[in-house]
Amino acid sequence: MKNFAYVYPKTAASIPALLSPTEGSSLLYAGGTDALARMKEGLVKPERLVNLKAVKELDHLEEKEDGLHIGATVKLTSFVKSPMAGKYPGLVEAAKSITTLQLRNMGTVGGNLCQRPRCWYFRSRHFSCLRKGGEVCFAVNGENKYHAILGGGPCFIVHPSDLAPMLIALDAKVNILGPTGERQLPLDDLFVLPETDALHETVLSPQEVITSIIVPKSADKSHYLKFRERRSFDFAMVSVAMAASVSGKRLSNIRVVYGGVAPKPWRAKAAEAMLEGQEITDELVENAGTEEMKAAVSLEKNEYKVILAKNLLKKAVRDLVGA
Repeated sequence: MKNFAYVYPKTAASIPALLSPTEGSSLLYAGGTDALARMKEGLVKPERLVNLKAVKELDHLEEKEDGLHIGATVKLTSFVKSPMAGKYPGLVEAAKSITTLQLRNMGTVGGNLCQRPRCWYFRSRHFSCLRKGGEVCFAVNGENKYHAILGGGPCFIVHPSDLAPMLIALDAKVNILGPTGERQLPLDDLFVLPETDALHETVLSPQEVITSIIVPKSADKSHYLKFRERRSFDFAMVSVAMAASVSGKRLSNIRVVYGGVAPKPWRAKAAEAMLEGQEITDELVENAGTEEMKAAVSLEKNEYKVILAKNLLKKAVRDLVGA
Protein backbone atom coordinates (compact mmCIF):
# COMPACT_ATOMS: atom_id res chain seq x y z
CA MET A 1 0.00 0.00 0.00
CA LYS A 2 1.59 3.27 -1.10
CA ASN A 3 1.60 6.49 0.92
CA PHE A 4 -1.44 8.75 0.59
CA ALA A 5 -2.81 12.01 1.98
CA TYR A 6 -5.64 11.65 4.49
CA VAL A 7 -8.26 14.43 4.67
CA TYR A 8 -11.37 15.04 6.78
CA PRO A 9 -13.89 17.36 5.09
CA LYS A 10 -16.34 18.97 7.50
CA THR A 11 -19.09 19.86 4.99
CA ALA A 12 -20.63 18.09 2.02
CA ALA A 13 -20.07 21.14 -0.18
CA SER A 14 -16.29 20.82 0.28
CA ILE A 15 -16.08 17.21 -0.88
CA PRO A 16 -16.05 17.54 -4.71
CA ALA A 17 -13.05 19.92 -4.62
CA LEU A 18 -11.11 17.31 -2.62
CA LEU A 19 -11.76 14.64 -5.25
CA SER A 20 -9.43 14.49 -8.23
CA PRO A 21 -10.90 14.49 -11.75
CA THR A 22 -8.29 11.82 -12.52
CA GLU A 23 -9.87 8.47 -11.81
CA GLY A 24 -8.19 6.50 -9.04
CA SER A 25 -6.25 9.44 -7.62
CA SER A 26 -8.68 9.92 -4.74
CA LEU A 27 -10.92 7.55 -2.82
CA LEU A 28 -13.97 8.15 -0.64
CA TYR A 29 -13.96 6.46 2.74
CA ALA A 30 -17.00 6.06 5.00
CA GLY A 31 -17.33 2.66 6.70
CA GLY A 32 -14.27 1.36 4.87
CA THR A 33 -15.54 -2.21 4.55
CA ASP A 34 -14.94 -2.19 0.79
CA ALA A 35 -12.55 0.75 0.31
CA LEU A 36 -9.89 -0.64 2.65
CA ALA A 37 -10.21 -4.11 1.13
CA ARG A 38 -9.61 -2.69 -2.36
CA MET A 39 -6.57 -0.79 -1.14
CA LYS A 40 -5.12 -3.91 0.48
CA GLU A 41 -5.81 -5.93 -2.65
CA GLY A 42 -3.98 -3.34 -4.73
CA LEU A 43 -7.05 -2.54 -6.83
CA VAL A 44 -6.81 1.15 -5.96
CA LYS A 45 -3.73 3.18 -5.04
CA PRO A 46 -5.12 6.62 -4.19
CA GLU A 47 -3.01 9.67 -3.63
CA ARG A 48 -5.72 11.03 -1.32
CA LEU A 49 -8.19 9.28 0.98
CA VAL A 50 -11.24 11.45 1.74
CA ASN A 51 -12.83 10.39 5.04
CA LEU A 52 -16.52 11.33 5.25
CA LYS A 53 -17.05 10.52 8.92
CA ALA A 54 -16.86 14.15 10.07
CA VAL A 55 -19.51 15.35 7.58
CA LYS A 56 -22.50 15.36 9.92
CA GLU A 57 -25.00 16.41 7.25
CA LEU A 58 -24.44 13.07 5.49
CA ASP A 59 -25.40 11.15 8.63
CA HIS A 60 -29.10 11.80 8.96
CA LEU A 61 -32.34 9.85 8.86
CA GLU A 62 -35.56 11.83 8.74
CA GLU A 63 -39.09 11.77 7.42
CA LYS A 64 -40.14 14.62 5.15
CA GLU A 65 -43.15 15.31 2.96
CA ASP A 66 -41.60 13.49 0.01
CA GLY A 67 -40.57 10.42 2.00
CA LEU A 68 -37.76 8.99 4.10
CA HIS A 69 -34.40 10.74 3.64
CA ILE A 70 -31.40 8.51 4.35
CA GLY A 71 -27.98 10.14 4.54
CA ALA A 72 -25.21 8.35 2.67
CA THR A 73 -23.12 7.72 5.79
CA VAL A 74 -25.93 6.35 7.96
CA LYS A 75 -24.66 3.09 9.44
CA LEU A 76 -26.57 -0.03 8.45
CA THR A 77 -27.16 -0.93 12.10
CA SER A 78 -28.50 2.55 12.85
CA PHE A 79 -30.90 2.26 9.95
CA VAL A 80 -32.20 -1.15 11.02
CA LYS A 81 -32.87 0.07 14.56
CA SER A 82 -34.71 3.21 13.50
CA PRO A 83 -38.51 3.24 14.01
CA MET A 84 -38.76 5.22 10.75
CA ALA A 85 -37.20 2.34 8.83
CA GLY A 86 -39.82 -0.03 10.21
CA LYS A 87 -42.35 1.47 7.79
CA TYR A 88 -40.33 -0.14 4.98
CA PRO A 89 -40.09 -3.81 6.06
CA GLY A 90 -38.45 -5.01 2.84
CA LEU A 91 -35.69 -2.47 3.25
CA VAL A 92 -35.07 -3.55 6.83
CA GLU A 93 -34.94 -7.19 5.67
CA ALA A 94 -32.39 -6.25 3.02
CA ALA A 95 -30.23 -4.33 5.51
CA LYS A 96 -30.34 -7.16 8.05
CA SER A 97 -29.19 -9.62 5.38
CA ILE A 98 -25.93 -7.75 4.83
CA THR A 99 -22.87 -9.56 6.19
CA THR A 100 -22.31 -9.69 9.98
CA LEU A 101 -23.44 -7.43 12.81
CA GLN A 102 -19.87 -6.22 13.29
CA LEU A 103 -19.61 -5.11 9.66
CA ARG A 104 -23.11 -3.59 9.70
CA ASN A 105 -21.90 -1.48 12.61
CA MET A 106 -19.27 -0.04 10.25
CA GLY A 107 -20.88 -0.23 6.81
CA THR A 108 -22.97 2.64 5.44
CA VAL A 109 -25.99 2.93 3.20
CA GLY A 110 -24.09 4.84 0.51
CA GLY A 111 -21.16 2.46 0.71
CA ASN A 112 -23.43 -0.52 0.14
CA LEU A 113 -24.71 1.06 -3.07
CA CYS A 114 -21.23 1.97 -4.34
CA GLN A 115 -19.20 -1.13 -3.47
CA ARG A 116 -17.27 -2.72 -6.30
CA PRO A 117 -17.87 -6.27 -7.66
CA ARG A 118 -16.69 -9.31 -5.74
CA CYS A 119 -15.63 -11.21 -8.86
CA TRP A 120 -12.41 -13.02 -8.00
CA TYR A 121 -10.82 -12.09 -11.32
CA PHE A 122 -11.54 -8.42 -10.70
CA ARG A 123 -10.30 -8.66 -7.11
CA SER A 124 -7.10 -10.53 -7.96
CA ARG A 125 -3.99 -8.57 -8.89
CA HIS A 126 -2.97 -11.51 -11.08
CA PHE A 127 -5.68 -10.92 -13.71
CA SER A 128 -5.93 -7.89 -15.96
CA CYS A 129 -9.61 -8.44 -16.58
CA LEU A 130 -11.99 -6.41 -18.73
CA ARG A 131 -13.36 -4.43 -15.77
CA LYS A 132 -9.82 -3.30 -14.92
CA GLY A 133 -9.12 -2.17 -18.47
CA GLY A 134 -7.93 -5.49 -19.87
CA GLU A 135 -9.27 -7.26 -22.94
CA VAL A 136 -10.84 -10.41 -21.46
CA CYS A 137 -13.61 -11.32 -19.03
CA PHE A 138 -11.99 -14.42 -17.58
CA ALA A 139 -15.27 -15.58 -16.06
CA VAL A 140 -16.68 -16.50 -19.49
CA ASN A 141 -14.50 -19.60 -19.71
CA GLY A 142 -13.40 -19.73 -16.08
CA GLU A 143 -14.95 -20.00 -12.62
CA ASN A 144 -18.35 -18.47 -13.22
CA LYS A 145 -20.60 -20.02 -10.57
CA TYR A 146 -21.49 -16.62 -9.10
CA HIS A 147 -21.62 -14.56 -12.29
CA ALA A 148 -24.38 -12.91 -14.32
CA ILE A 149 -27.16 -14.65 -16.24
CA LEU A 150 -28.89 -11.42 -17.29
CA GLY A 151 -27.41 -8.25 -18.78
CA GLY A 152 -23.92 -9.73 -18.97
CA GLY A 153 -21.41 -9.19 -21.73
CA PRO A 154 -18.82 -8.16 -22.36
CA CYS A 155 -18.31 -8.38 -18.56
CA PHE A 156 -20.28 -10.82 -16.39
CA ILE A 157 -19.91 -9.41 -12.88
CA VAL A 158 -22.96 -9.20 -10.60
CA HIS A 159 -23.65 -6.14 -8.49
CA PRO A 160 -23.17 -7.05 -4.79
CA SER A 161 -25.55 -4.58 -3.12
CA ASP A 162 -28.50 -5.87 -1.08
CA LEU A 163 -30.01 -2.43 -0.50
CA ALA A 164 -30.06 -1.40 -4.16
CA PRO A 165 -32.65 -3.94 -5.41
CA MET A 166 -35.03 -3.13 -2.56
CA LEU A 167 -34.58 0.62 -2.90
CA ILE A 168 -35.25 0.42 -6.64
CA ALA A 169 -38.38 -1.64 -5.96
CA LEU A 170 -39.48 1.18 -3.64
CA ASP A 171 -38.88 3.79 -6.39
CA ALA A 172 -36.11 5.48 -4.43
CA LYS A 173 -34.14 8.45 -5.74
CA VAL A 174 -30.54 9.38 -5.09
CA ASN A 175 -29.01 12.82 -4.57
CA ILE A 176 -25.52 13.27 -6.02
CA LEU A 177 -23.18 16.18 -5.37
CA GLY A 178 -20.46 17.20 -7.82
CA PRO A 179 -18.35 20.22 -8.81
CA THR A 180 -21.28 21.88 -10.60
CA GLY A 181 -23.84 21.27 -7.85
CA GLU A 182 -26.38 18.62 -6.94
CA ARG A 183 -28.40 16.38 -9.22
CA GLN A 184 -31.07 13.80 -8.49
CA LEU A 185 -31.67 10.50 -10.28
CA PRO A 186 -34.03 7.57 -9.93
CA LEU A 187 -31.82 5.04 -8.17
CA ASP A 188 -32.25 2.62 -11.06
CA ASP A 189 -30.50 5.15 -13.31
CA LEU A 190 -27.45 5.23 -11.04
CA PHE A 191 -26.32 1.82 -12.28
CA VAL A 192 -25.09 0.87 -15.75
CA LEU A 193 -24.60 -2.36 -17.66
CA PRO A 194 -21.21 -3.39 -19.13
CA GLU A 195 -22.47 -2.85 -22.66
CA THR A 196 -22.70 0.85 -21.73
CA ASP A 197 -19.55 1.03 -19.59
CA ALA A 198 -17.34 -2.02 -19.10
CA LEU A 199 -15.24 -0.33 -16.38
CA HIS A 200 -17.83 1.05 -13.96
CA GLU A 201 -21.00 0.03 -12.14
CA THR A 202 -22.44 3.54 -11.74
CA VAL A 203 -22.70 6.84 -13.61
CA LEU A 204 -20.80 8.69 -10.85
CA SER A 205 -17.87 10.77 -12.05
CA PRO A 206 -14.60 10.79 -10.06
CA GLN A 207 -15.61 14.07 -8.38
CA GLU A 208 -19.14 13.10 -7.41
CA VAL A 209 -20.45 11.73 -4.12
CA ILE A 210 -23.83 10.37 -3.08
CA THR A 211 -25.28 12.57 -0.34
CA SER A 212 -28.64 10.94 0.35
CA ILE A 213 -31.33 8.52 -0.78
CA ILE A 214 -35.03 9.40 -0.74
CA VAL A 215 -37.59 6.61 -0.34
CA PRO A 216 -41.07 7.92 -1.22
CA LYS A 217 -44.00 7.41 1.12
CA SER A 218 -46.00 4.41 0.06
CA ALA A 219 -48.86 2.26 1.24
CA ASP A 220 -47.34 -0.67 -0.61
CA LYS A 221 -46.09 -3.78 1.10
CA SER A 222 -42.46 -4.76 0.55
CA HIS A 223 -40.41 -7.91 0.96
CA TYR A 224 -36.81 -9.00 0.38
CA LEU A 225 -35.54 -12.56 -0.02
CA LYS A 226 -31.92 -13.58 -0.38
CA PHE A 227 -30.39 -16.96 -1.11
CA ARG A 228 -26.76 -17.27 -0.04
CA GLU A 229 -24.31 -20.12 0.08
CA ARG A 230 -23.55 -19.68 3.79
CA ARG A 231 -26.40 -19.12 6.25
CA SER A 232 -24.33 -16.94 8.57
CA PHE A 233 -23.27 -14.27 6.08
CA ASP A 234 -22.55 -14.00 2.38
CA PHE A 235 -23.35 -12.09 -0.76
CA ALA A 236 -26.51 -13.06 -2.62
CA MET A 237 -26.34 -15.86 -5.14
CA VAL A 238 -29.82 -14.63 -6.08
CA SER A 239 -32.08 -12.18 -4.28
CA VAL A 240 -35.48 -10.72 -5.06
CA ALA A 241 -37.00 -7.46 -3.85
CA MET A 242 -40.73 -6.82 -4.21
CA ALA A 243 -43.08 -3.95 -3.51
CA ALA A 244 -46.78 -3.91 -4.34
CA SER A 245 -50.24 -2.95 -3.19
CA VAL A 246 -52.08 -6.09 -2.07
CA SER A 247 -55.83 -6.59 -2.36
CA GLY A 248 -56.87 -10.14 -1.60
CA LYS A 249 -55.02 -12.29 -4.10
CA ARG A 250 -54.22 -9.46 -6.47
CA LEU A 251 -51.10 -7.30 -6.70
CA SER A 252 -51.02 -3.83 -8.22
CA ASN A 253 -48.27 -1.25 -8.68
CA ILE A 254 -45.94 -4.21 -8.49
CA ARG A 255 -42.19 -3.80 -8.77
CA VAL A 256 -39.80 -6.75 -8.81
CA VAL A 257 -36.03 -6.33 -8.76
CA TYR A 258 -33.49 -9.16 -8.76
CA GLY A 259 -30.07 -9.06 -7.18
CA GLY A 260 -27.17 -11.43 -7.79
CA VAL A 261 -28.14 -12.16 -11.40
CA ALA A 262 -26.86 -9.16 -13.38
CA PRO A 263 -24.16 -6.48 -13.40
CA LYS A 264 -26.78 -4.06 -12.02
CA PRO A 265 -29.95 -4.58 -9.96
CA TRP A 266 -32.28 -6.18 -12.49
CA ARG A 267 -35.81 -4.76 -12.84
CA ALA A 268 -38.00 -7.75 -13.76
CA LYS A 269 -40.40 -5.89 -16.07
CA ALA A 270 -41.62 -8.97 -17.91
CA ALA A 271 -42.62 -10.66 -14.64
CA GLU A 272 -44.21 -7.45 -13.38
CA ALA A 273 -46.37 -7.13 -16.50
CA MET A 274 -47.72 -10.66 -16.11
CA LEU A 275 -48.48 -10.29 -12.39
CA GLU A 276 -49.95 -6.77 -12.42
CA GLY A 277 -53.60 -6.77 -11.40
CA GLN A 278 -54.05 -10.51 -11.90
CA GLU A 279 -55.35 -12.99 -9.34
CA ILE A 280 -52.29 -14.75 -8.03
CA THR A 281 -52.00 -18.48 -8.71
CA ASP A 282 -49.00 -20.76 -8.62
CA GLU A 283 -49.28 -21.23 -12.39
CA LEU A 284 -49.32 -17.47 -13.01
CA VAL A 285 -46.23 -16.88 -10.88
CA GLU A 286 -44.45 -19.81 -12.53
CA ASN A 287 -45.22 -18.35 -15.96
CA ALA A 288 -44.09 -14.88 -14.86
CA GLY A 289 -40.75 -16.24 -13.70
CA THR A 290 -40.34 -18.22 -16.91
CA GLU A 291 -41.13 -15.16 -19.02
CA GLU A 292 -38.52 -13.06 -17.17
CA MET A 293 -35.87 -15.74 -17.50
CA LYS A 294 -36.30 -16.06 -21.27
CA ALA A 295 -33.60 -13.42 -21.52
CA ALA A 296 -31.21 -15.36 -19.30
CA VAL A 297 -27.94 -16.59 -20.80
CA SER A 298 -26.20 -18.86 -18.37
CA LEU A 299 -22.51 -19.67 -18.32
CA GLU A 300 -21.12 -23.16 -17.75
CA LYS A 301 -21.53 -23.20 -13.96
CA ASN A 302 -24.39 -20.83 -13.13
CA GLU A 303 -27.48 -22.24 -14.84
CA TYR A 304 -28.84 -22.99 -11.36
CA LYS A 305 -29.49 -19.25 -10.98
CA VAL A 306 -32.33 -19.45 -13.51
CA ILE A 307 -34.18 -22.03 -11.41
CA LEU A 308 -33.33 -20.24 -8.18
CA ALA A 309 -34.62 -16.92 -9.50
CA LYS A 310 -37.96 -18.48 -10.46
CA ASN A 311 -38.36 -20.16 -7.09
CA LEU A 312 -37.46 -17.04 -5.11
CA LEU A 313 -40.06 -15.10 -7.09
CA LYS A 314 -42.68 -17.72 -6.17
CA LYS A 315 -41.86 -17.51 -2.50
CA ALA A 316 -41.72 -13.71 -2.48
CA VAL A 317 -45.16 -13.44 -4.11
CA ARG A 318 -46.65 -15.99 -1.72
CA ASP A 319 -45.17 -14.19 1.27
CA LEU A 320 -46.46 -10.84 0.07
CA VAL A 321 -49.99 -12.04 -0.69
CA GLY A 322 -50.15 -13.96 2.56
CA ALA A 323 -48.71 -11.16 4.72
